Amino acid sequence: MGASLNVVPMTIAGREVEVEYYYYPGEDEIHTLPNGDPGTPGSPPSAEMVHVWCELVNDRGNINLVDILEFVEPEGLSDEIIEKYHD
Repeated sequence: MGASLNVVPMTIAGREVEVEYYYYPGEDEIHTLPNGDPGTPGSPPSAEMVHVWCELVNDRGNINLVDILEFVEPEGLSDEIIEKYHD
């Protein structure tokens, strides 16, 4: 199955952010194919982070939209997104 791009609001370290990610729904386990061949083990759903946008104020007082993806733990964020938005 193909992935779909999603954007959801979340809170990380007390800050409101928007997370852009691809959602992969996973596949069901198939024990045996109709012709008798062994099936497939399936796979769990997953989310691949693309961007985590956060509004930050610079030293001049201007608001900048910053991608903070490299500063967050994507695995924990992925699990939270799947539980909150895709279960």
